Amino acid sequence: GLETFKQIPGLSLLYGSLFAALVAITYALTSNIPWFTLSYLTGLVVLGPFIASGLYVARRDMDNGQTPDIGKSFRFIMTRKTNLALFTLMLGLIMAAWIRFSALLFAIKFNIMSPSIEAYTALFSSSDGLLTLTFFAGIGLLLVAVVFLFSAIAIPMILDKDVDFISAMKTSYNAVVSNPKAMLIWAAIIVSFTAFGIATAFIGLAFVFPVLGYATWESYKSLVR
Repeated sequence: GLETFKQIPGLSLLYGSLFAALVAITYALTSNIPWFTLSYLTGLVVLGPFIASGLYVARRDMDNGQTPDIGKSFRFIMTRKTNLALFTLMLGLIMAAWIRFSALLFAIKFNIMSPSIEAYTALFSSSDGLLTLTFFAGIGLLLVAVVFLFSAIAIPMILDKDVDFISAMKTSYNAVVSNPKAMLIWAAIIVSFTAFGIATAFIGLAFVFPVLGYATWESYKSLVR
């Protein structure tokens, strides 16, 4: 991923900056409602594989000896639009369900739909509050794990082979369960690098996002014959 970034830094930073800006705008719009912020940022991680489509195509072009180009990449992505759209629709529905579930969880806890920030910080000082936060984090982790299981290499495969999204999900599932230790490490790397990108006021995401995108393509090429 780093090697690819160094070969096409301008294109990589463009994609990375757009994603970083998307995350930063999401944070700015939801910063007054903490559960919204957490839910939407988690949702963007869920949609990350689709957002990185342009990076996968750029790496694919380089593998084929071609010069990556945004316009050409977009036209190529449109040739895969049906299966990409169906898979992305599924990811979008998961994201929407997660946001509504988290809203319901905190609404039940506070008995209101828009608690104050002080109400959220108070969760850390009581056993019930910590239990709520643990439940929230546990469900979020389970959600991300399931999405990773079925999407780790699904979109790169759809773009590369134009397979239907069900076959891509099955292949992703088989790849993950057949290589559990390696894929667990890979998932931890994704989470750690993404957290770093967010912790650096989103600036780091401009670098992290393309590197992870290119590395995801390499993982697909290594796992699928």
